[in-house]
Amino acid sequence: MLAPSESQFLDPAAWDAVASRLRQHDEQRETVIKRSRDVQKAAKQAIFALHRGDGARAAGLLRDAAGAVRELRPLVDADPTLRHGGSFSSALEELAEAHVFRAFLEAGRVPSPADVAAEVAAAGGDGGAPTAAAFELTPDEYLGGVLDFAGEANRYAVARATARDAPSVARCRDAVEALLGRFLALDLRNGALRKKYDGLKYCLRNLENVLYELRLAEDTGRALALAAGKRGGAAGAAAEGGAAGVADEDAP
Repeated sequence: MLAPSESQFLDPAAWDAVASRLRQHDEQRETVIKRSRDVQKAAKQAIFALHRGDGARAAGLLRDAAGAVRELRPLVDADPTLRHGGSFSSALEELAEAHVFRAFLEAGRVPSPADVAAEVAAAGGDGGAPTAAAFELTPDEYLGGVLDFAGEANRYAVARATARDAPSVARCRDAVEALLGRFLALDLRNGALRKKYDGLKYCLRNLENVLYELRLAEDTGRALALAAGKRGGAAGAAAEGGAAGVADEDAP
């Protein structure tokens, strides 16, 4: 008996098309994963540069990251499964964190999602700069970046505390406190974003402790300086009194 032909049961052309789409998807996925790593790496390095006060290097790295994002947008726009919950979304979250941190250092404020999108668009533009909408962030991407920024603000505050920069530490504390108030009003479902949010209150507590210890050290320093001044004044007065006594004894 002859084996039945597959064409009796299947459409070979349709199956070939499915196989082709799978191969294309896998190739595009690999491209997105690879370039997303470049975005994430550049954003992390930009944050490190910002901590070191190297704004020029940070700006260059953010331009590199935004350029890679611009390359990938046609792929992820055509196939949303390549974005949501994947490498590209994680890279955008990291990039949002870097832009929020830079904006906070430069302007003392946490930028809105639209502001972050505009910054990414401007950094990634060439002759015909794309609109901010072309780089729109999802709520999860923006909020995840903001929550990660709180950790960077904490590290920055600790560094500023070693330089006795109380105003900068207080600004970080106030920003994180404002964020906590806003996040308390959000109904976050269980997941990665909720886990990050749970760490926000610990970040605030640490900032409050850093600020308290810094101000305590400043108060202690002032008290010691005042006490030393009083001792110095008393010693000087005693020395003057002793000298006067000697002068009286020597007088005829």
